Amino acid sequence: MSGTLYIIPIPISDTSPKKVLSEHTISIALQLRIFVVEKIKTSRQFLRKIDKTFPIDQSEFYELNKHNQYAFEEEVIEKLMQGQDVGLMSEAGYPGIADPGSGVVKKAHQKNINVVSLIGPSSIFLALATSGLNGQGFTFNGYLPKNENERIKKIKQLNQTIKQTGFAQIFIETPYRNQAMFNDLIKHSFNDVLLTVAEDITGDNEWIKTKSINEWKKQKKQLPKIPCVFILGN
Repeated sequence: MSGTLYIIPIPISDTSPKKVLSEHTISIALQLRIFVVEKIKTSRQFLRKIDKTFPIDQSEFYELNKHNQYAFEEEVIEKLMQGQDVGLMSEAGYPGIADPGSGVVKKAHQKNINVVSLIGPSSIFLALATSGLNGQGFTFNGYLPKNENERIKKIKQLNQTIKQTGFAQIFIETPYRNQAMFNDLIKHSFNDVLLTVAEDITGDNEWIKTKSINEWKKQKKQLPKIPCVFILGN
């Protein structure tokens, strides 16, 4: 009988794991000794945070890389097929949703290996649920283009899509580019389009507001250099 690939969410802010993770999620994570992770250092810190006595040295860690070249996949799948359980963790948040890990999950399904998602935070869904925007129809766009002209073109396209479909448009940005993104959104979106800015979700400084572009223009918001989720909608 094959093992199980567990998708393990990680806190998305500097907060106690017990605040955002269920007892079951923590219990499963503590039982595992094989992990596929985005960063080994971060995963070890997380495991020690939920249990100071966790046997790090007796555990195996396979690190994902940014190019999706997972040379270890076959070895991990073989361990699963032999009946060993494996945990999949990203650096923060939910693996496979705005984070790496989908390749390993796909391979597990191809080999008919059981995959179980554990309960925990995803900044994308928490932001959407709190926004008041369309949770029945939405698109996650990942990161918008770095190039300013291309980014402006994409923002204008998203505005047109909202008018045509009513779908909420979700995206994220690298913290040090938050302000540039916000400024472009304010300048190049329709005045009646709604914009949600969600900062430090689940953290001590959580701040989530939805206003029309016209209202944001009056506020002259300054964004901190911390993780943010942006949502455009109507």
